[in-house]
Amino acid sequence: MDISIRLLRKDELKLVRQVADIVWPVTFKEILSPEQIAYMMEMMYAQSVMEKEFDEGIQFNGVFDGADAVGYLIWGHYGGAPQTAKLHKCYLLTDYQGKGIGSMMLQTAKALAREAGYKHLRLNVNRQNAKAIKAYVRNDFKTIETVDNPIGNGFYMNDYVMETDL
Repeated sequence: MDISIRLLRKDELKLVRQVADIVWPVTFKEILSPEQIAYMMEMMYAQSVMEKEFDEGIQFNGVFDGADAVGYLIWGHYGGAPQTAKLHKCYLLTDYQGKGIGSMMLQTAKALAREAGYKHLRLNVNRQNAKAIKAYVRNDFKTIETVDNPIGNGFYMNDYVMETDL
C-alpha cells in the first residue's frame, strides 16, 4: 500500500462520488433504508452540491493508494461555534479499514484545521455507526450533543455531535 492524502481540485470531485457510491451502501445498509441512502447520496454527493461547497471554501481531500482513490475527508469552517472547524465527511473503502488509515485521515483533518487556526474540530456521526464512533473516540473525539436533524422527505439524521480540541 502506498497511502497518501491530498487536496482535490474541483475537476476531481467525481472521485469523491465514486468512492461514496461504494462505501455508503455498505456502511449504512443496516442503519438506513435504501430510500434514505439514495436521498442522502443526492443531497450530499451530487456534482452540483459538491461544486457549490468547493466554491464556498470547503476542503475536499482524497485518500489514495497509489493512483487509486480509496477514501475522502471533507472539512471546513463551522459557523455554529467560534474557532471551530467541521469535519463534514470521512469515509474509507472497507478493504482499507482496520489498518490505521482512518486514524491517519483523522489526524490529517486535525492537523489541517489546526494549521488553519482553528481550536476545535467537530463532526456528526450516526448514533448507530458503532465502528465510526469507536474510531473517533480512539482519536480523542468526545460526544458533546445528541441531535435529530430533519433533512427532508421525512428523513432524519440521528447523530451524535463529537468534538476534539486541537
